[in-house]
Amino acid sequence: MKLSDREWKDFSVPYIFQKIQRGKRLKNADHISGIIPYVSSTANNNGVDDYIEAIDGTRVFENCISLANSGSVGTAFYEPFAFVASDHVTSLKRENTSQYVYLFLTAVLEQQGSNFNFNREINDLRIRKMRVMLPVDDNDEPDYQFMEDYMKELMTAKRKQYQEYVEQRLVKLGVDDMKNTERGGYNLDLESREWKPCRLSKLGKVESGRDIYAMERVEGDIPYITSGSQNNGIGYFVSNKNDTFDKDYIAFNRNGAVGLAFYHPYWSVMGNDCRKIHISKADENMYVGLFIATAISMQSKSFSYSRKLGTARANKLQIMLPVDDNNEPDYEFMEECGRKIMAKKYIQYLKYLESTCESSDLLLK
Repeated sequence: MKLSDREWKDFSVPYIFQKIQRGKRLKNADHISGIIPYVSSTANNNGVDDYIEAIDGTRVFENCISLANSGSVGTAFYEPFAFVASDHVTSLKRENTSQYVYLFLTAVLEQQGSNFNFNREINDLRIRKMRVMLPVDDNDEPDYQFMEDYMKELMTAKRKQYQEYVEQRLVKLGVDDMKNTERGGYNLDLESREWKPCRLSKLGKVESGRDIYAMERVEGDIPYITSGSQNNGIGYFVSNKNDTFDKDYIAFNRNGAVGLAFYHPYWSVMGNDCRKIHISKADENMYVGLFIATAISMQSKSFSYSRKLGTARANKLQIMLPVDDNNEPDYEFMEECGRKIMAKKYIQYLKYLESTCESSDLLLK
């Protein structure tokens, strides 16, 4: 199916959605830790910013589209689950609508994001005046059946693509006995090794990043590592290079989400709110890199906005690592752990993808 197979016409947002309602303000101080997603105006993680309890005065929505009014203004997500919405989010709901139609409408709504910015946020009046382009049927009405069929076909193709990728990754990991994996052949025994504190400076040289300021950034395909907590710390994609251009290193946050660490196997540049380290005796070993990045992140609670993780503190930082008979970091064991964890995760993904691909095939038939 092709999008060009249909004629397209513009419709007002209220014509498509029967219920349009903004969330309610809930100060951070009033958040009570819970299990209900709290959706705000972030562009990541389906807009989920926290997990809270739905207290009196909050607004809970489900099976709808969340649209960011400010912050990452114009960002839209399909939310199949119950969630509490902040006042920076508007819920858009229509009756008797499948997830596939919602996903199509979400993509269409996001196309309007360029019409808004920090100085021109989305408000109730602007939402009701907003118009979006949709494919139409012979009666010049939104062709919801086409939207559903198109998304089913697209998602089936994507699932099969992911399935092939996971199968290839399992081959590279040397997993050739699925039954052995399911019986626990890839279980970890972290207690089989002695663990001791190890100074970070013993593992390699700690180096600083260097900022590429907003006015200097040129859009491209090089990951620019910042001090965030999501997306492996990648804040932007640029074409600029500086003397931090590197790969196969661990970056950890000096500022921002202080103390969190990520392993970067790809060529990238890094801002000054981060520090990096190459593991001298296990450089370019992804599994060891991931293991030690996790060990560094375990220490993040020792740092904060007022106690940053700069170069001096990083050199003194001690992390817990498994050791061999010579009381040296046991890199072979770390690699084995990394491989087992990834194998188990890929097995889980493969089972899920196989089941969803079968379901999608049935739906299309």
